[in-house]
Amino acid sequence: MPAAGSYRPSDIRNIVLAGHGGAGKTTLAEAILYKCAVITRMGSVEEANTASDFEPEAKLHKHSTSATLLYATHQGKQINLIDTPGYPDFVGQALAALPAVETAVIVVNAETGIEVNTRRLYHAAGEMGLTRMIVVNKIDKAADRLEELVAALKETFGSELHCVNLPKDNGSDVVDCFEQDQGGGGGTADFGDVNAAHQELVEAIVEVDDAQMEKYLSGETISPDDLRQCFIKAMNAGHVVPILFTAAKNQVGIDSLLHILVENVPSPANAKMKSLTKGEGDAAQSVEIPCDEEKPLLAHVFKVTTDPYVGKLAMLRILQGKMDANTMFISAGEKKAHKAGHVLKVEGRDHPELTGTAYAGDIVALAKVEDLRVDAIIHDPSAASEWKPVPPKYPTPMFSLAIEPKSRGDEVKISGALQKLAEEDPTFKHSHDSQTHEIVVHGLGDLHLRIVLEKMKNRFNLEVITKPPKIAYRETITAKAEGHYRHKKQTGGAGQFGEVYLRIEPLERGAGFEFVNDIFGGTIPSQYIPSVEKGVHDVLTGGAIAGYPVQDLRVVVYDGKYHPVDSKDIAFRTAGKYALKDAITKARPSLLEPIVNMEITVPEKYVGDITGDLNGRRGRINGVDTLPGGMTLIRAVAPLAEVMTYNNQLRSVTSGQGSFIMEFSHYDVVPPQVQARIVAAYKPKDEAAE
Repeated sequence: MPAAGSYRPSDIRNIVLAGHGGAGKTTLAEAILYKCAVITRMGSVEEANTASDFEPEAKLHKHSTSATLLYATHQGKQINLIDTPGYPDFVGQALAALPAVETAVIVVNAETGIEVNTRRLYHAAGEMGLTRMIVVNKIDKAADRLEELVAALKETFGSELHCVNLPKDNGSDVVDCFEQDQGGGGGTADFGDVNAAHQELVEAIVEVDDAQMEKYLSGETISPDDLRQCFIKAMNAGHVVPILFTAAKNQVGIDSLLHILVENVPSPANAKMKSLTKGEGDAAQSVEIPCDEEKPLLAHVFKVTTDPYVGKLAMLRILQGKMDANTMFISAGEKKAHKAGHVLKVEGRDHPELTGTAYAGDIVALAKVEDLRVDAIIHDPSAASEWKPVPPKYPTPMFSLAIEPKSRGDEVKISGALQKLAEEDPTFKHSHDSQTHEIVVHGLGDLHLRIVLEKMKNRFNLEVITKPPKIAYRETITAKAEGHYRHKKQTGGAGQFGEVYLRIEPLERGAGFEFVNDIFGGTIPSQYIPSVEKGVHDVLTGGAIAGYPVQDLRVVVYDGKYHPVDSKDIAFRTAGKYALKDAITKARPSLLEPIVNMEITVPEKYVGDITGDLNGRRGRINGVDTLPGGMTLIRAVAPLAEVMTYNNQLRSVTSGQGSFIMEFSHYDVVPPQVQARIVAAYKPKDEAAE
């Protein structure tokens, strides 16, 4: 048997296990490893001893929290498996794995059927150009509902779905439908007809090849090899999506699944080629990269993580060329060359060092190369590279928490830890809000951020206090007004004096700020105008009515007075500040709040509940579209303040069957009653100090 990492492209199968939480992806991966003799005993999610869920967070919560790489060999082929989490909060981990593989196995729970991530990941895999398969798992738990589920799958995802095997004996076994000859004697299925399923599948397969179609119609026998090549061609084209059945916990259907993975799914050598882009904007070109081991090295980093023993690990898919410990490479956009050094194969928590050469199509990891980031393209030093990957469409992280350290002096450590965690997860972001002075973390939901903060504690020994973040309101004006302030302060020595007259007027939304010096005759000497402007900026930054930044106004300074002895920069800065505050109070000041666009996907029966709830949150429905499979897409806009924790409400209303995305749209005026409440809660610092 070839050493780990020494398989040629035609002998490699790259598979991602994706789907909704609870479908049994981790157990399915465990069954494959057991059947391939990688492990001697199957672990279980409940006992927290599987190869995939080795991280402390996954053990604690009894479900996957990040994508895990595994590999096995079967009948001379290397199967690279990526087991991904199924909860919607962790969908970024599953999406990030798609560019690394040729085949997405969408795992469906026979008991619960089609769920949110079933749809999302099936379509995402299609958009990435991957071959797709559906594995219906836990068939022993719902044997009487499988025929209904297959009908629902075909209705939801299309007529290209075809059963490659069928359950028999109440889900305790499966019967093959593909390699059976007519009346091949594989047994009676629990539903459907084996021969009819075989004929339906073969007819769909040969449709992609005119020569084989002609043979089939003329009654000639098609050789197994020819039929297999047609099968791969049909899967590559999305013309055929196989359905298989398993009960992974009891090893039911695993032999059949492995046979299909080895014999009938594309290898990197005969799959649709991976694409990279070159250039920027409208000039960007998409180029297909042939999986050729003789070409210069080209590889895509699709995941990074921090290992407690070896430090940073970068997982990469070799697109072309080959790699061993002595391979030199450059990360695109950088000049420094690196030596691969420790090239690893990853098996859950274990990562044995590669003992051979990794060829195009393989998935390996590099240790201790700190410069590598997710979506980096690495290449041979002799070849210039401007390539960029085509990343999946990640949802925007809109669930936020403000955090502060439990221990004093941990701010810098927290910043470094957050940076490392953000490198691992494309849907986790963090920022420092200069307006509210808070460290804010952003994720896809409460569970997502809870797991991120658990990782921070487990890996970096850092604990934080969390609270809802402040909303980034803005202040503006809606009318013209004038303001005046005379600053006079007499002390024992020289005093302070400065007087400013100004007028303000609103600008269109998003225009920002404009300062105009309209002084004539030297009523304010020119050297003090910058100080007046500084005073104006003090108000723009700190707010005039509720402590939020002021925007969309023009300030015109047109008159003032000075004293030849007592006038100073500080006096005119103070006068400018309070003259602007005086003007704003007369200019019908208004608060602006961030508005977000929302797309909410729910089962049809919940549409009334959702639209009613959004109306109660000051939302506005922009459209409702019917989707396949009894789902509905609701498009709406709503104030961010009203939907910051919307994921909790949505899951409660839809029993976990709803999903949503939201993105910032614009700022809009806060209703008067809401503004009055916010303004009443504000106490300026300079007043509080008095």
